[in-house]
Amino acid sequence: MKEKFRLRHLPLALGCAVLCILLLAWGEPAAAGVKRGLRTCAEVIIPSLYLFMAVSGFIALSPAGELLSRPLSLFTRHLLRLPECMGPVVLLSFLGGYPVGAKTIDCMLESGRINKEQAERAICFCCNAGPSFVVTAIGARMLHSPAFGAALLGVHILSALLIGIFLSRRAPVPPKGGTKGAALPAGQAFVLAVNNATSGILMICAFVVLFSACGELLDYSGVMDRLSALLPGAALGGDALRAIVVGMMEVTTGCLQAAALPGVLPAVLIPPMISFAGLSIHFQVRSCLSSRGLSFRRFTLCRFLHALLTLGGFWPLYRSLHLAQQTFYPIYYPYPPVGYYNPNTPIATILLLLVSGAVLLLVCAPLYLFGSRLDPKESKKESAKAGKR
Repeated sequence: MKEKFRLRHLPLALGCAVLCILLLAWGEPAAAGVKRGLRTCAEVIIPSLYLFMAVSGFIALSPAGELLSRPLSLFTRHLLRLPECMGPVVLLSFLGGYPVGAKTIDCMLESGRINKEQAERAICFCCNAGPSFVVTAIGARMLHSPAFGAALLGVHILSALLIGIFLSRRAPVPPKGGTKGAALPAGQAFVLAVNNATSGILMICAFVVLFSACGELLDYSGVMDRLSALLPGAALGGDALRAIVVGMMEVTTGCLQAAALPGVLPAVLIPPMISFAGLSIHFQVRSCLSSRGLSFRRFTLCRFLHALLTLGGFWPLYRSLHLAQQTFYPIYYPYPPVGYYNPNTPIATILLLLVSGAVLLLVCAPLYLFGSRLDPKESKKESAKAGKR
C-alpha cells in the first residue's frame, strides 16, 4: 500500500521539483508576473469588489436580509426554488462580481438559512461578472464601446438566470418564510462582515497574483509560440491563442489581451471568457466554500454551459445592433481621457474603503437602535417580560 501511495504521488512530486527549478531559472519573468498581478489587484480587484463583499456579508448575517428579501420572494421561491433569504444574494451576485455570490452563500450556510443542496445549486448561477467589470472595464475602457459592455452584461445575466431556472425545475418550492436562521445583532454582523470581506479579498488577490505569474512563465517559456505554430491558417493566430489560454487562467488579463485583437475576435472571445470566469475565479469560489463540504462538479460544468449560452446569445445581438460597425480602440490605455474620473488610484481605493465603512455604519445605526423590533427572538423575550408584568 505504501509503495502504491508513493508511486501515485510521484508525478506530483516531480512536477513540484520542476516548478522550483523553473522559478529559480526564470525568476525575473515570474517576478514580473507577480508585479502585474499585484497591480491588477490594486487597480481593479480591490476597488470593485471589497465594498460589495462587505455589504453583501452584512446583509446575509444581519436582520436587514429578512427585510430586503421580501420584494424578491416570489421570483426566488417559484422560479429559482430557493428560500426567500436568497433573493438579495442572487441580486448582489449580479452587481458585485464573481466571488461576491460565493462569499454570501457561505454566510448563508454559516447562519443555517440554506442547506448544502441549495448552496450547490445557487453557486452555479451566482458566480457572475459585475457591471463595473463588463460595462466599465471591458466596454468603456478596453473597447471604448459602452454599448458593447451593456449588451454583453444583459446576455450574461440572462444566461445565468436560465441556468438557475433549468437547474431548479425539479426542486421543491420552499415554504413561505424559508428556513429561519439566527440573524446576528447589527454590531456583531458589521464586524464579522468586514472581517470576512477582508480575508476574502486577500484570498482572491492571492489567486490573481499566482495565475498572473503562471501566465507570464508560459509566455516567457515559448509554449504559446510553439502552440500557435501548430495551428493552421491565420484565423486564430498566436495572439488569439495567448488570449484564450490566459483567459482560461485569469479572466481580467485574458480580456485585456482579447480586447487588443483585430476585427470581430473581441466579440467572439470575451463573452465566453467572462462566463467561464477562469481557473483563478474557480479556485476563489472553492476557497470561499472550502469548509462546507460541497461538490463543485456541477459548478464546473455550468461554467462551460454559461460560456456557450453567453456567446450564442450575444453574437446575434452583436450583429443586429450593428455593434460591429462601431469604432473600437482595442488598446487598454493606461491613462484615461481628460475629465474622466479615474478610480484606479491608491487614494480612490482608500476613499472607497472609508465609504464602505460609512455605508455599513449608516445601515447599522437604525438596526442597532431598533434591532429588537426586527429580531423575533428579542421580541418574544420582550413580550414574555411584558406578560409577567
